[in-house]
Amino acid sequence: IINNMCRLIYGRGLSALNASKKPNQYASMLALFTPETLRATISSSKMLGDAYFQVIYNKKHTKIEKVSFITADLVRPEKCNYEGNIEGYYYSDNWEDTKKFPPKRIPAFGTSKEDIELLRIKPFTVGLKYYSPVDYQGCLPYTVLEEEIADYLINEVQNHFSGTKVINFNNGQVGTDEQREQLKNRILSKLSGSTGEKTIISFNSNVESRTTIDDVPLNDAPQHYEYLSKEAEQKILIGHNVTSPMLVGVVTDNQGFSSNADEIEVSAKYFYNTSIKPFQDLIIEAIERILAFNGVTGLDLYFKRLNLLESVEENNQKQEEESDSYGFSLSSQLQDLSLIHI
Repeated sequence: IINNMCRLIYGRGLSALNASKKPNQYASMLALFTPETLRATISSSKMLGDAYFQVIYNKKHTKIEKVSFITADLVRPEKCNYEGNIEGYYYSDNWEDTKKFPPKRIPAFGTSKEDIELLRIKPFTVGLKYYSPVDYQGCLPYTVLEEEIADYLINEVQNHFSGTKVINFNNGQVGTDEQREQLKNRILSKLSGSTGEKTIISFNSNVESRTTIDDVPLNDAPQHYEYLSKEAEQKILIGHNVTSPMLVGVVTDNQGFSSNADEIEVSAKYFYNTSIKPFQDLIIEAIERILAFNGVTGLDLYFKRLNLLESVEENNQKQEEESDSYGFSLSSQLQDLSLIHI
């Protein structure tokens, strides 16, 4: 779900509605924010709840020359000042071994004259200043449930679907504690696992002292697993505000091809406005703050929407038409921009 939502948030890349009217500013924006940086920032924002732009200035601190991505799980905010603002962050490649990887302080965006600053991208969360919870926090217990179900079923397969059994030795205590432990391990190694033996041979002195095996069954096990699996799937989809499972590649039962297109079309509009657009706006607001420092204003930025029902050929045709309507090529603009810097 997270991977597909990140693809929908990025869409077909960042663009501007008035790119043809402001070609130089548009080219400057594309030179600062590469697709790799945007994709990584979107993934961090959705998966971790936080994201950071690493802003690199020129020597005079008068212009931003480069913007790169820095992973949020390696960044820690410092204690806020008396006004409640965080003025710096600490970065370390390994926070579990800070002696080998000592944290490095990086000032927050707009608070210093240093060459590198960090611009944090986070939604407002009541009562939480330093870290933001993920937007799917409510469904995290059900992700644990799915994992536990998977582990349990794997264990069932590895144990030949034999279920839980109790093996009783009815001839009294056998040997010492160590001998009984060795006997237990030999029995488990023979009977458990995907290659466990199905036939048990037991030698008994009489009928009364024979070895007995009792089953501990789980009634209606298949229905029980099916209910838990569907319940976890439904709660995880709800936790991510997914209006239709097909939007994130989950095909539901009893859905024919005739209704899929209508379902995606109706659900996608609501899903984009309630789940995708807020993430896009959050990223765009941070981009506009960086561009404003370089004097680039007035660009009507947006992420090109990824049409879920559109073929690759139709997508390529639209891109060609957009390029022709702009009246300029991206490569030529970037070349002109580089000449301006020189």
